[in-house]
Amino acid sequence: MKLNNLIFEDNFDKETLDLTKWNIEHAGHGFGNNEWQFYRNDSDNVKIENNQLVITAKKEKYEHRYFTSGKITTRSKFSFQYGRVDITAKLPIGQGFWPALWMMPEKSKYGWWPSCGEIDIMESLGHDPGFIYGTIHYGNPHKYHGPRTRIENINDFHKYSLIWTEEEIIWLIDDLEYGRTANWFSKSYNKEKGLVENEYPAPFNQEFYLIINLAVGGNFSGYPNKETNFPTSFIIDSVKVYN
Repeated sequence: MKLNNLIFEDNFDKETLDLTKWNIEHAGHGFGNNEWQFYRNDSDNVKIENNQLVITAKKEKYEHRYFTSGKITTRSKFSFQYGRVDITAKLPIGQGFWPALWMMPEKSKYGWWPSCGEIDIMESLGHDPGFIYGTIHYGNPHKYHGPRTRIENINDFHKYSLIWTEEEIIWLIDDLEYGRTANWFSKSYNKEKGLVENEYPAPFNQEFYLIINLAVGGNFSGYPNKETNFPTSFIIDSVKVYN
């Protein structure tokens, strides 16, 4: 399987984030996970420093939240169907931090989440950052599964990768595979027929866009405590997509 045609790249070598490639989110509604942060697009929660993307979580009051952080997406600017994603990043450490590299459909053919599908390239929990999760969400009712593994040298940069084909989804760290799946299904709600089965490989047969964020708190990660240090950053060195 040759996936060597580079179709998207950002090495963060400009003074500020390239807004021809990325959007900076501005919202703080909990995102269905009871998260505590407000993602700001009007501050230095998202910045470029030393040719790296730095997403910083802070303990500060903003709007109705007491923490701020950053989230960027390529929605409406770059999406793709099938290929390989390589993201080199350094994870934050601390109770309540939830960094994620993931993807959502650009224009869902199959309705709302989870019928539309979600692909998580990498998630980590700040209280145990050496434990890495790769996950797909799908179905109706909601189903999810995926591999998990441990990494050494959690203070170093690692390359988190996903290979996505029509037949399967594969997760890798530093070019070493740690899991794969070809097991999923899709059901969507139809006003006339109710839940209808969509033909495999739905919902993972449509274009998805990239998302990078650092959440503070949530159902998956747990919440900050008195020992959690702020500010703390999720640092991304490069993003590359091939087909």
